[in-house]
Amino acid sequence: MRRLIGFTVLVIALAVPAVAFAISTLGDDGSLSVKNGVGKVVLQPFNGSVLGRVVTGRVVIVDQSLGGGSGSGSLDVWGCDNPRPTATDRVTVCSGSNLRFRVVDSRYKIVVRGSGINLSAVGRGTVTLDGSGEDPGVQTDGQYSLNDGAYKSLPNVEKPFSLVAPGS
Repeated sequence: MRRLIGFTVLVIALAVPAVAFAISTLGDDGSLSVKNGVGKVVLQPFNGSVLGRVVTGRVVIVDQSLGGGSGSGSLDVWGCDNPRPTATDRVTVCSGSNLRFRVVDSRYKIVVRGSGINLSAVGRGTVTLDGSGEDPGVQTDGQYSLNDGAYKSLPNVEKPFSLVAPGS
């Protein structure tokens, strides 16, 4: 019984600083959500995590961490029909249909072009949105929500936004 109590006290003592640190850093991050987007989404510079899916299009991800691919973050891409070789391991280029990608906890430039863009990002940086609302034959160019705001139609011209914590 003493071992269980001692172990519990140790776990709590180690968990409290970790939780406090996590809560203190949450306030700095902004968020972006794109639903059924048609056009282009660029995150640069961006430090954080992104989860995305593109029905048809192209994804370019450039690792901008100081370690050059050996940083603490991770990058995964699935469904790449046409992978394009690059001169460096810092750049990932993928095009095709039903592309999925995940970028976790590092500094990246991410460019997504296409239709059916669904993306969630949490972090710090700049996002540039450019919907295809003025293109003939495009009924809707999708919606976005920035920093916990209401959903709006993607802008018809390229427009930059900052990812910041709500209320900042």
